Amino acid sequence: MAKTVIVHRFYAGDKCVLMSEWYEPLSVDQLKERAQQAAEWGYGDPDIVTDSTGRLVRLKEAGEEQQ
Repeated sequence: MAKTVIVHRFYAGDKCVLMSEWYEPLSVDQLKERAQQAAEWGYGDPDIVTDSTGRLVRLKEAGEEQQ
């Protein structure tokens, strides 16, 4: 039996800068860790994540900048 794969898309502004696939939706803490990795790797500083289940997670509040 095949497992369903959840696709997470990380957006910096309106640009998708990273995609991640896993067998279950990642927690908010896990999403923040992956977003930090994306920034460290030079892909951009994600502020929103969507996944293939329809979930939208805001990683930052309006006007907040991550360092």
